Amino acid sequence: MGSERVKLDEPLSSHTTLRIGGPADLFYEAHNSGELIKAVRLARSFEVPVTIIGGGSNVLVSDVGVRGLVVKNCGGEMEIRERTMRYDFSDLDYDESEYPDVEVAIDSGVSLQAAMFNLFEHDITGLQWYARIPGTVGGAVFNNIHGGNHVFSEIVKDVVLLTKHGDVIKIPAKSMRFEYDTSRIHQSGEIVLEVVLNLKKGNVEKARAVADEWRRRKSSQPFNSAGCVFKNISEKDREILGYPTTATGYIVEHILNMTGYKVGGAMISPNHHNFIVNTGGATAKDYLAVRDEIVKRAKETIGMELEDEIIRMGEFNY
Repeated sequence: MGSERVKLDEPLSSHTTLRIGGPADLFYEAHNSGELIKAVRLARSFEVPVTIIGGGSNVLVSDVGVRGLVVKNCGGEMEIRERTMRYDFSDLDYDESEYPDVEVAIDSGVSLQAAMFNLFEHDITGLQWYARIPGTVGGAVFNNIHGGNHVFSEIVKDVVLLTKHGDVIKIPAKSMRFEYDTSRIHQSGEIVLEVVLNLKKGNVEKARAVADEWRRRKSSQPFNSAGCVFKNISEKDREILGYPTTATGYIVEHILNMTGYKVGGAMISPNHHNFIVNTGGATAKDYLAVRDEIVKRAKETIGMELEDEIIRMGEFNY
């Protein structure tokens, strides 16, 4: 690893999109899969807890920080492979099935947006639905992110994982137990090293236009946030409640009337009501106080338990 690259008591607020979080006991940036594997195996050999972060979105880090070693996955390699078989996306908003298939292997630490733009330069499409979503390719697999009507698992062929025992394994997408905003890794403790995607030699001009439109629509999403606090409600619950959308932000704004609700430096965004933003100096305790009040009012008002989308890291005794 190189002791000079291991930092002590590194503030994790500098490595998350929410800008909240105490220090990591030990902090290391892995620049490729080999460094990531070596760091994790070494830490585990000394029974040091290991936490992996990527772009730092979708997480809430405790005010007291994270014990053990935090590895920031900054790996950045991609390999484009030609293929002959076809892979059909039945629910695409426009049909790409006529285009040749391309298999692309991407290190888990690659920025999702960097991957999208880089592949556009090679006339490869399929990531346009995830424009302006922060984070890494590994995080996209971990949470099976969604963009409009699409989920990331649609384009995943294989995933290379580091197991809790230090073994490197390659498994097909069907073994990942992908569901809405989750995968098997939430329970297994495995670490994503590489993802093999089924993409297309498609219409790049059209894909760029779609990506530009997604970025325009998402331009109102606030900075200094971790992303959506809660998962959207199910279509079944939407029908029962008679709401026009499954968006939890609709409930927060129009049913709970909590626009602008604030505790300390944490506030419900007036631009996107399923986001809690750090207006300056917010703590994880502030964030959770706002989150807990939303949960409480939703339970009292509509009898529903909202489901968290944000992942907590570190110790939370409040």
